[in-house]
Amino acid sequence: MKYWFLRICLACIPFTVHAQWDYPTYDALKSQIGKISSHALVQQQSIGKSFGGEDIPLIKIQQGKTAKPTLLIVAGVDGKHVSGTIQALSVAQNLLALPGNELDELLAKKAIWIVPVLNVDAYKRNIKGLDWASGNARQVDNDRDGRVDENPNKDLNGDGIISQMRVKVPTGPFKNHPSLMDFMVLADRTKSESGTYEIFKEGVDTDLDGQYGEDGLGGVNLDRNFAYDYPFFEPETGDYAASESETRAIIDLIFDNPQIASVLHFGLQNNLSVPEQFDQRKAMERISKSWTNEDVKISALVSQLYNQSTKALGDAPKMPAGKGNFSSTVYYHTGKFSFVSPGWWVPAASDTSKNNNRGTANKDNKDDDRFVNWINQQQIKGAVLPWTKVNHPDFPGQEVEVGGLVERFRHNPPVQHLDQPAKLHTDFIVKLTKAMAVLEFSEPKITHVGDNIYRVEIRLFNTGMMPTYPEFADKIKHVSKMKSILDLDKSQKFLSGKRLQLYPTLKAGESNTFSWLIQGKGKAQLTVGCPTAGEKTISINL
Repeated sequence: MKYWFLRICLACIPFTVHAQWDYPTYDALKSQIGKISSHALVQQQSIGKSFGGEDIPLIKIQQGKTAKPTLLIVAGVDGKHVSGTIQALSVAQNLLALPGNELDELLAKKAIWIVPVLNVDAYKRNIKGLDWASGNARQVDNDRDGRVDENPNKDLNGDGIISQMRVKVPTGPFKNHPSLMDFMVLADRTKSESGTYEIFKEGVDTDLDGQYGEDGLGGVNLDRNFAYDYPFFEPETGDYAASESETRAIIDLIFDNPQIASVLHFGLQNNLSVPEQFDQRKAMERISKSWTNEDVKISALVSQLYNQSTKALGDAPKMPAGKGNFSSTVYYHTGKFSFVSPGWWVPAASDTSKNNNRGTANKDNKDDDRFVNWINQQQIKGAVLPWTKVNHPDFPGQEVEVGGLVERFRHNPPVQHLDQPAKLHTDFIVKLTKAMAVLEFSEPKITHVGDNIYRVEIRLFNTGMMPTYPEFADKIKHVSKMKSILDLDKSQKFLSGKRLQLYPTLKAGESNTFSWLIQGKGKAQLTVGCPTAGEKTISINL
């Protein structure tokens, strides 16, 4: 009787997994984007086509069509991070649900644009597949052996999911987690722990290279295809930097719209909970690899805003930037402030390592411990599967089992767990938008010095919490500088000072003073600013 009950339970596993896996289908996602775009303050466009021919959507939340300083939010760059896409759309809905006066005030001088899913092909494929891959629809030779997609994933136990495969060996690196026996963790050799398993991805070594499921569907991972610190000749990176249409589309969007001041990426890195650090040596290299000292101060300010807004989620994980990633390219190659966060992580309340005496306090296993406790507390079904024995052709005579961790759950919880993080991140996005540079004039000081000659003096203040653009942008020269233009009547002429002058970035709380000697009465018009901070115009009557 027990045997048949166990078989019934195992047969239900795939249905249990999918029952809690409630991410929208691609068609449902497009419908959700269309519903958001029906709002009066939203314009929907396509920034280009994916490799597979799908439109890459852009949601513009703004008043009117006049260019204003813009915060760009981007998600779905790495195809495995679908929770970022859901977060981006939830943020759009939350912004549009703000009280009318608050939203009007926010959009009076600013705009918020959202690209919810850059890697459309990955979302379309992954959401209905056995396994998730990071790349787009291009066929690539990931293991660079001259063959394409020759070693795909294989569902060995027929449960409809690609999970892990463990092979029993006398002294393996992995052991069972004491709180969840089906979850494997590294044995702590410093405490004389020993493991009994080797862990692989579920699959077969079709091409006999010692790897399993390493060259199947998956294409180019866009978050490894950008130009900054591009990783040549590595899996998923593409033939060359910016080889993919999606990569070029998002960079073209930023270059073609100089009003984009800051970019927020929901991705698998994090420079928000812990800000960027200044490194003098890296900053002085021919190819700079450190934010400037002034820009680091802004990173610290934004990080403070972020941690205040997301305090309820607890400490976020440290997730360093990989090579060829989107967010670093935005800062170092386009000269925009660039911030990135996964948007969701296992809540800190699930971390019991400090009071855990069951042997899981290994520093390397702290994230695993938090993940396991979250699964147990929230009763997350399908994230860790029971182990089932299989006969594996690559391990004759050895004990091989399939089950364990389903990797997609690491950064993509069931959708209902994204509601609170989306609200907290909306609060941060409102604060970040308000913190952007704001330009204000002082009253002009006009002094008549005789013979129909006037000295004109006026100051321009940045009353925002951020500079008009990053200090680094003045080095790479891709961002429009601050400029002043004073247009005179035909009866007037300059005796000193210039009609057009360029200036470096204007820091938060600082000001520029402008001065001219002008001969002749009439009406002069002064315009000062830049696309990332907006322009201010004032009339000066002489």
